[in-house]
Amino acid sequence: MSLLKLANVSKEFPVGGATRVYALDDVSLSVDAGETLAIIGESGSGKSTLGRLALRLIEPTHGSVHFQGTDVLALPPAELRRLRAKLQIIFQEPFESLNPRMRVADIVGEPLAIHQPNISAADRRARVSAVIEQVGLAPDMARRYPGELSGGQQQRVGIARAIVTRPALIVLDEPTSSLDLSVRAQILQLLADLQTELGMGYLFISHDIHTVRYVSDRIAVMYRGRVVETGPSERVFADPQHPYTRALLAAALPVDPDQELPPARLVGEPLSPTQRVTGCVLYGRCPVSEEKCVQIDVRLAPIDADRQVACVKPGAPGS
Repeated sequence: MSLLKLANVSKEFPVGGATRVYALDDVSLSVDAGETLAIIGESGSGKSTLGRLALRLIEPTHGSVHFQGTDVLALPPAELRRLRAKLQIIFQEPFESLNPRMRVADIVGEPLAIHQPNISAADRRARVSAVIEQVGLAPDMARRYPGELSGGQQQRVGIARAIVTRPALIVLDEPTSSLDLSVRAQILQLLADLQTELGMGYLFISHDIHTVRYVSDRIAVMYRGRVVETGPSERVFADPQHPYTRALLAAALPVDPDQELPPARLVGEPLSPTQRVTGCVLYGRCPVSEEKCVQIDVRLAPIDADRQVACVKPGAPGS
């Protein structure tokens, strides 16, 4: 049984009158315990909306969300509150996610006070101290305020706050994009070590191709609110099947400065997010598109045992 399962999830946001933004369109994904599923795509593709919907921070327009077999959308407020101890999130901007008027120990301990109010004050302090040390912070930082910490230290506080309730799943929304490269590598290694130690599942949201390749077990590529390709990380990177995936990988600078960049073949501009798409979401920008791509409903379909692609000509030359 999957740790997290989203089935046919859609999300529409009204923006005035009859106009709506179609942020997610019929997305189905799953995350297993101990696994990292990375969601990649350009800005506006629906990645962050998907992460928040998975935690029921926002409600879907259609579809279902199950966590450990429980229908999250059907839970009454009291039961949903209890479940939240197992579902946590780490945000992109660490300082903006921390209360500047609270000390580090209070920030890390707050989830325990909310979700486990019956543990003693002494046990809470001991758990907070242990978690602060677990994320690589010195014990004396427990009494500091967020403004006294570096960006990397602030993100370690955010990680400590997320794991203090011993969650089963963490959504990581661009958790290293605002950090320096050297600090970024340290945080990614910390997250990997914690996952190995605690067995958590990660839903890792990013637009950084190199980071995704380093951290993920599987990848889901999103464009215009839909998943257009999904599969094991190394196979997607080695042999991308969707034209958008190919263009996305081609747009990333290679680690080797002498490596020649492949051409990015997409043309034109993306459709407006307020325009409902009936065919392929990449139609009009795709180098291998045909008339039928706009006439039929192009959705994810298996191309082998563990890969799916939403394309009528997956892996076609020239894409």
